[in-house]
Amino acid sequence: MTLQQIMYFQRVARSGSFTKAARACFVSQTAISRQISALEEELHVTLLERDTAHVKLTLAGEYFFQQVNELTARLEEVVTRTQTIAQEQQTHLTLGIPTILEQHAISQLLRQYHSLHPEVQLATVTGSRQQLVSQLVDRKIDLLVAMDFDLPDLEGLDSIILQQVHATWLLPTGHPLAGAEKIAPQQLQGETLILTQEDPQGNTEELLRQYYNQLGLKGNPVLHTRTLEELFLLASSGVGIGLLPSSAPKYLRPDLCSVPIDGPQWSFSFLLISRRERSRASVRAMFELAEHL
Repeated sequence: MTLQQIMYFQRVARSGSFTKAARACFVSQTAISRQISALEEELHVTLLERDTAHVKLTLAGEYFFQQVNELTARLEEVVTRTQTIAQEQQTHLTLGIPTILEQHAISQLLRQYHSLHPEVQLATVTGSRQQLVSQLVDRKIDLLVAMDFDLPDLEGLDSIILQQVHATWLLPTGHPLAGAEKIAPQQLQGETLILTQEDPQGNTEELLRQYYNQLGLKGNPVLHTRTLEELFLLASSGVGIGLLPSSAPKYLRPDLCSVPIDGPQWSFSFLLISRRERSRASVRAMFELAEHL
């Protein structure tokens, strides 16, 4: 008795037809009939009653059909679990990192992780935060680092805060207020405000606009950009001013500077996001390390 014979028998029993079973298995009707006849001969029983119109299970056939269904279902569980165990031993980790802002938020954690787990091959994927959340859910990436806005619903996912920061002014180094200890909003009346939104479906621009309004800069002219690179270029050229996380001075271009805001503070977080099961050891290790930072 072979697994192939059992699978052919199941196909015929479910469809009630040798023709349909042969079509589903991409073999000839004769091949299926021969295999099931060999199965019946080995068992010394008749499993199927055949006539020109249809195929019907015998009483013995009904019992055999029920039992082999349970056995093959169990076999599928064994195969799935075997594959899961193999995946858990895989030593790779793919992270979604939308922008340079998230790159720097995760850099310390990655250094520690690589020091503890040098055998794990790290890879990164870029894209919008919305796209990367979808890739995380679809198991195309293992973890996602993202600021806590421009995100879709994270229901069914786990997250942990890597870093909490607040907004600061982004100015060119040649700006008259570049060397100030703090800058109050009223000192920037009339300045062009740069609103950056990389994801067309996100809400970054709206959040920026609300914060500028809260600072009393509702009447200032506004300039729209789509990338951080564009923001940096325009700000360094003196076209306008923007906002960046307080961690920005660590990686700003030499022709840009960051100055604290003397006024209402806007705080936000960088998150490490994962699927809840975290089945692979390499993923669990990263998430657990982040929890203890």
